[in-house]
Amino acid sequence: MKGYLPQIVCGLSLLLGLSIGWYFGYTRPAIRMHRLDEEVLKETGMSGKEAAKAVPEALAAIKREDESTALVSLKAVGMLNRGDIERAEKYLAYWVGSYYRVYQGQGGDSNLLKEIKAVAATNKFVEAEISKNPGK
Repeated sequence: MKGYLPQIVCGLSLLLGLSIGWYFGYTRPAIRMHRLDEEVLKETGMSGKEAAKAVPEALAAIKREDESTALVSLKAVGMLNRGDIERAEKYLAYWVGSYYRVYQGQGGDSNLLKEIKAVAATNKFVEAEISKNPGK
């Protein structure tokens, strides 16, 4: 029996090491991922898998928004480069007014809407745009 004691201790140590490794290496990350999945479900109403499937569509929407912003900005920069400041101001005021008309009272960013109103008090083009009836 005395000859087997080191082998038994070694085997038990190995078993204990494997158990601890499995616990911290597998179960803890699995629990963490489960909690993350629950958070995603709570915030979005989608499972983690559904949210992962929605990511490409969301990224495509962000890309379209970025492209639109770049196009508007590029056109305004062109006007400014040609020295047509008033035309650029009218052009940009249209986009500001468009946001204001669509989102005023309908879930728009309240800080942005306040800022638009403040600018409208000092800018005739923005004032004219936000004064238009929605849909015009």
